[in-house]
Amino acid sequence: MHIHIDRGSSTPISRQLIEQIAAACAAGRWQAGERLPSVRQLARELTVNQNTILRVYEKLTAEGLLEMRHGEGTFVAARATRKQLAEQRRQFIDELSLVFRRGQLLGISLAELQEIAMETLAELHADDKQTSGRRSSTTKS
Repeated sequence: MHIHIDRGSSTPISRQLIEQIAAACAAGRWQAGERLPSVRQLARELTVNQNTILRVYEKLTAEGLLEMRHGEGTFVAARATRKQLAEQRRQFIDELSLVFRRGQLLGISLAELQEIAMETLAELHADDKQTSGRRSSTTKS
């Protein structure tokens, strides 16, 4: 599971987690029935409060994306329909559009916004490569 928390962001950590988990489901990186890390494990990995992770899991369960099974863990819901995932994706795109518009209102030029977007995408790409490298090196052992 690759989740990045931007502690300098004005977006609350719980919102960042919700968006990233929903996006992973929408992109098909996690399949229906796939088990997510335990609340304790994910909290430890991300160095966030366990209650934050629990609230995120509960919210995504209420939205139908996750399923919490007592004594078994948290799973991507089998009933998480393409429609729900498409809605999450649409919502993300709308929010991203608002972020760019807000940047314009703050006087950030289109060229600057594009540069920021490209830098962020490059960081994400590097993070993905690093995570993939770690995964393959641990599976070789």
